[in-house]
Amino acid sequence: MAKGSVKLYPMMGLKTIDEQVEGIKELYKKFEERGMDPGIMLIISNLLNGLPPHLRKNAPSGTSFVYNSPGDFKRIAQAAPIYPLFADHMIGTPNSVESTVNALSAGSLAIGTVSQFAWRYPNWDDDVSQLSETIKAIGVAAAKVDKSTAKSYRAWVGSYVGDGISSGFLDHVSIVGYTLLEKYVVQELCGVPYRVSLGGLMSNITKKLATWLAIDEVLRNGDDNPVIGHVEGNTIEVTEDPASNYGLVVGDFIPFAILERKYKTGAFYCAKPVTEAIRVPTLDEIVDVASACNAALSRVIDFENDGLFNEAEIIKLKDILVFNGKKFFENTLNGFSELGVDISDPLQMLLALRRLGPTKLEEMFHPGERNTSEFRGIVAFCMTDVFEKYNSLADSYIENIHRKGLVNAFKDKKIITGSADTHDFAVYVINKVLSEIGCKVKYGGADLDPKHILDLAQKEQASFAAVSIHDGQCIDWGKRYMEEAKKRNQELKLFMGGVLNTMVEWSSEPVDATDKLIELGITPCLDLMDLARIMKEL
Repeated sequence: MAKGSVKLYPMMGLKTIDEQVEGIKELYKKFEERGMDPGIMLIISNLLNGLPPHLRKNAPSGTSFVYNSPGDFKRIAQAAPIYPLFADHMIGTPNSVESTVNALSAGSLAIGTVSQFAWRYPNWDDDVSQLSETIKAIGVAAAKVDKSTAKSYRAWVGSYVGDGISSGFLDHVSIVGYTLLEKYVVQELCGVPYRVSLGGLMSNITKKLATWLAIDEVLRNGDDNPVIGHVEGNTIEVTEDPASNYGLVVGDFIPFAILERKYKTGAFYCAKPVTEAIRVPTLDEIVDVASACNAALSRVIDFENDGLFNEAEIIKLKDILVFNGKKFFENTLNGFSELGVDISDPLQMLLALRRLGPTKLEEMFHPGERNTSEFRGIVAFCMTDVFEKYNSLADSYIENIHRKGLVNAFKDKKIITGSADTHDFAVYVINKVLSEIGCKVKYGGADLDPKHILDLAQKEQASFAAVSIHDGQCIDWGKRYMEEAKKRNQELKLFMGGVLNTMVEWSSEPVDATDKLIELGITPCLDLMDLARIMKEL
């Protein structure tokens, strides 16, 4: 951090614990062979790890491995001289305390991802107990903080603005302010240093770098310790063409490297493998994309020496985000107090954040002008790339549906929509498009269980449902859906889209699941045009 060094930060989550351990060993070896030092590594585990062990058997399984014992944590930590950050599905889940104890016992003082406290885990509907476990886990980490010196090694809790509540904001101002809220709970109320990572849902370079520097400024607030974990490569513009994705990766990395050398935030850079849009990446793909960025570092000095990079607009936007992000934070704390929330109680804080969610938080506490003609009734200072991208995508679908004469396929039909996991941007597009062309849409929300979809369809007397799903859950989720529908003798035509792959015994990589979904009686859809063509025939 003091030197302004630029460090690359791999993340990996392979199919089984054995493959993950061997993968870490091999990754370290390949990094060394190419003259790179991974230093720290993000460990991506299966979402089932967020559930207590006795509830995992009947829950839909995602990709990546499951911890079966405390020893599995130690195997990962000791696989190679790489510091492990036990990230996804640790703190923030119904199983937070057990996972945190196991991670600490394995020797890691870096635990995340606290933003996942807003996720609804399969077969778990008790938000109070989930958040209680989250706060207790943060307390366990707090016991491992050495307060004798600011420079000592100490535990810290990580978060990610691409997960949970902050992923649903439409303004970067709200994202900056929200990180202050999480820091307030984790660090101010519970006593554990807080670090946050960002970037996967940001494609515009100016917005992304300004947000990174703004978060660094508001969280650090004069402190010498780093507050940013890593900046992540762009995931919303990657295509299914791996070769062209290398251009996106390096184009995203170089400006970050220039500014990190200058502003010294201590952030690592996590390059996203070029197969990100298709499937879980392989070990070689993780190493290759890091190598591409490492090679690009040699060009950074040329930019610096010749003054080819001017960050004036980035700093100008950063100042706007800092000023108004602080206002969002202050407005939220004051608003919570007026609503009767005890803002000195970390459990009440998390519960209020989760139950209000991103839409209500922005509607109530955003510091910008109000305008009823704008989405959520607010004038954004800096709209997120996600909302800009998906608004544009929705408009193009509406135009194509009209041009191809498919409007009547949806007119007056009732359809239930939702996401089977926490990723619901696709559902935002579906809802906007279908509503504007005359379909009667009832949004069921994210993290939907099959029972909830069927209950809602029965209540609304709907004949169709469209579910977006990722994380390799489609087959397990689909089986549970069909079993529940058969048990109820309820007919509801289900369309499924998103990333329709799954893990199988004979492959270490996810495989296409569309044929299996059809066998189950579920209709897979490539996109909204595909859905429109199928609906026209019904």
